[in-house]
Amino acid sequence: MKKKCAWVVSLVIIVPLLALFLSVQGVMAQGKYPAKPVTVIVPWSVGGSTDMVARVGAKILQEKWGVSVNVTAKPGGKGIPGTVEALSATPNGYTLLADADGSNAIPAAWGKDVPFKIEDRTYIAKIAEFPWVFAIRSGLPWKTLDDVAASIKANPEGIKWGWLGGTAGADGPVGQFRAALKKKGIDVSKVKMVTYPGGADLVTALAGGHVDIGSASTTSVGPMFTAGKIKLLAITGHNRFASYPDLQTTVEQGWKTVTFQGHVGFAGPKGLSPEIVKAIEDAIKASIDKPEIKADLAKIGALPAFAGSQDFRTYVLDLAKELKGL
Repeated sequence: MKKKCAWVVSLVIIVPLLALFLSVQGVMAQGKYPAKPVTVIVPWSVGGSTDMVARVGAKILQEKWGVSVNVTAKPGGKGIPGTVEALSATPNGYTLLADADGSNAIPAAWGKDVPFKIEDRTYIAKIAEFPWVFAIRSGLPWKTLDDVAASIKANPEGIKWGWLGGTAGADGPVGQFRAALKKKGIDVSKVKMVTYPGGADLVTALAGGHVDIGSASTTSVGPMFTAGKIKLLAITGHNRFASYPDLQTTVEQGWKTVTFQGHVGFAGPKGLSPEIVKAIEDAIKASIDKPEIKADLAKIGALPAFAGSQDFRTYVLDLAKELKGL
């Protein structure tokens, strides 16, 4: 009986030690981060600006690490479900968020009952910026934003404006334009706002004649513009864009407060370790100015705009404050 008890006691001691040993061995076998594929969640549609810039960022990480970095689009719900899923993941660096103005500054400034705070995430690196384009369905006679303003003033109920619900990056220039119209005494409250789950969906709706006007990224409008199914009125900011050299800027057309620029970067759940943040941050920083990466971004209408973890965080918080003031 004593021998049996001793044997049981030995098992009680040895089994936990063996489990601990195997666990340690597993960690050692994994080596440095990352030791397995990484998932980047895009809370918007495939083919939109956030999705396409995220794929460039994923390419950088994959080539640096030799580990698969998979971009997964989870659109719908004004970007909230996908954002919440990414930010609720275990903070181990294997689930990241393709973080854009539509998942950070805009919902913080204009969203209602948003189930997250933009302070409660780990900002990793900003990758790129891009201007937004005001596009219209091809059958309309409008040539400038002044023409749009005149039509809204004359018959606001007759205008169908496509947007992403007031919590997405494409809605930044919409908010600025509406604010500018109000300052001119134009009532925009009767314009019919039609919501779409992502920029690619909005552009498809424009091409199909379902809405009259919308704001989208240079990434999203390219194919439909080339096919002659939509027309472009203006591009946000002070500088013309190389891909559309004949397209006037909003500032050139006299709309000096309509200058919103989009951004995309990587973020993660709150509590992500500094080592993991540095691994991603360093990889992006080392590659963002390489000619091939610049070319990849140029193809989708974006410009490299690296910012490290702390600078990215500051950028977003400042942008949210600015948008709240509109």
